Amino acid sequence: MTTSFLQTDLLQECYGCRACEKICPKGAISIKPNSEGFIYPILDLDKCVDCGMCHNVCPYDNPPIEHSPIKAFAFQYHNNIKLLKSSSGGAFPAMADYILSKGGYVCGCIYNNNKEAIHVVSNQSDVVALMSGSKYVQSDLLNVYPEIKKLLDGSQLVLFSGTPCQVAGLLNYLKKTYDNLFTVDLICHGVPSPLLLKRYLDSYKNEVVDLQFRDKMRNGWCSQGSIKIKYGSKKYKIKRISPYNDSYYYYYYLRNSVSRISCYSCAFATRHRISDITIGDYWNIQDIIPELNKAKGVSAVLANTNKGVSLIDKIKNDAILYETSIDDIVKGNGNLQKPCEMPIQRKYIYGKINELGFSKTARQECRFDYVLPLFRKLIPKSIKRTIKKLIYKN
Repeated sequence: MTTSFLQTDLLQECYGCRACEKICPKGAISIKPNSEGFIYPILDLDKCVDCGMCHNVCPYDNPPIEHSPIKAFAFQYHNNIKLLKSSSGGAFPAMADYILSKGGYVCGCIYNNNKEAIHVVSNQSDVVALMSGSKYVQSDLLNVYPEIKKLLDGSQLVLFSGTPCQVAGLLNYLKKTYDNLFTVDLICHGVPSPLLLKRYLDSYKNEVVDLQFRDKMRNGWCSQGSIKIKYGSKKYKIKRISPYNDSYYYYYYLRNSVSRISCYSCAFATRHRISDITIGDYWNIQDIIPELNKAKGVSAVLANTNKGVSLIDKIKNDAILYETSIDDIVKGNGNLQKPCEMPIQRKYIYGKINELGFSKTARQECRFDYVLPLFRKLIPKSIKRTIKKLIYKN
């Protein structure tokens, strides 16, 4: 006989981190996607011995110790190639490069050949390079927790990067502190389901071979950025699209309409962090350090532990680095203050997509919201500048 954790209150709180599955000594827990495409644990009562280990590692039941940030920084990597491929200021690739230079391993999210977001562990620079950039979908941690534990027990240096709940799952799984582990979490907005991303990519007539959110080549570093999609079967084409012109998936994400249910009550959406370092975008940097060139992106970095401070100190010569106020970073990032609120649309949107399909649902749900952005797109830039001058003058 089997029963699902979906039948309990955990449905609202489960983060999908897989820690319970990996810690179970009897293999009584398996992971399955629900109708929305989010993964949840399934318990086999015939195998379960009621040891309680699954609840002990659950980030919701037992969140790790929180740290108040010690220092805050504005960060821009000197490596121009990796800076342009990153979503903000290149803080993650800078840390990853340092770990690799010391013979260590990096764990982060990449797209596999099927454009599924998965976490992998690697000490190969070409693989680690794929971990840079925003993925905007829930990644699957697969088997990385046991793999990381084996490396740590073998005295290997490891850098782990993920959402706060994924960091929490790892820390609870390990059950002890490792001096050779550095954890980096993201200022997380919430995660859509892998199935939703697949349906979006399937809406293209030709196979999508590359996907990059927050591409900087068209508009530089900005809050929304372009999506770069490379597609085709024999002769590849590259298309850069705006979230408010041609990407319903990105639009849904920005409107908080398709996140995992637990994201709306996330216990980690606070200025108090569980990782060594927190990274994100330094959106209000122009008001704080106006002399810094923000066109290529600037990372907001919170060093939350002494270990985190030491890692930033080791890479400070590889970047433009300004020590700033913790409060300034918090002010510019709402998810360091509270989780995103659940819109009414979230209660029915996945069901509607399952019934009508992605494209038809998107056209129905977004048709009115797209009118103003499309109108703005048609206005020449010279007229836009004139309107702005008149507004600011008055």
